[in-house]
Amino acid sequence: MDLNVEGTSARIPPGSHICQLYNKVDEIRNVTARLLLTGLNGSERCLFAGTPASVREIEDALDKMGAEVEALKESGQLIMQTDREPFLVGKRFDPYHLLSTHNTFIAQAHRDGWRGVRISIDMTWLTRDVATPEQILKYEAASDAVFTFQNAPIIALMHYDYSKLPGALVVELLKLHPIAVVGKYIKRNPYYLNSEQYLLKILRANRERTNTGARAVGDDAAHRR
Repeated sequence: MDLNVEGTSARIPPGSHICQLYNKVDEIRNVTARLLLTGLNGSERCLFAGTPASVREIEDALDKMGAEVEALKESGQLIMQTDREPFLVGKRFDPYHLLSTHNTFIAQAHRDGWRGVRISIDMTWLTRDVATPEQILKYEAASDAVFTFQNAPIIALMHYDYSKLPGALVVELLKLHPIAVVGKYIKRNPYYLNSEQYLLKILRANRERTNTGARAVGDDAAHRR
């Protein structure tokens, strides 16, 4: 099975866009190693990006599962990344640049003969001090549109330390993922809004704010007269 959390398993189809909310770093290892191993055994190219400590833990877990980690890395099938720079633009987080790196990764893997790709990124590590909540949500909404609705040959697992996020951002993140891993549970998200619905929601909210601002300006001008 693709996902295994505390003995609970789930099959994840291509195009899946998964969110893991964690507050202990070892929760990343336990979920990601199994996801990557399934992809490696299925002739898929796999990438994990996170802290050096997380990379070591996942490599150790893969080794214990029987994967020949060094050989897989040498062949280019397994990529372990501890440098944030390739995912950023001049030390800035650009949601569309990050999405383009995924599309490039998919295209190159296809040219190299792999059946698909799996990407797992510790987003708390990647976005620390360089991204706003709005930028993170733009990335997640765009990813949902590209991966889920185009049935792209990718399974993407993004990790967020919920103890370091505003509560409102956690709620919005859940809305953008059809599948979430929270603690010991794999959840099919009943609050999921697809990217089209979510973007319409944002447009309505922006329109309401604009109208409210315009009314306030008009009231102020009338008061001054």
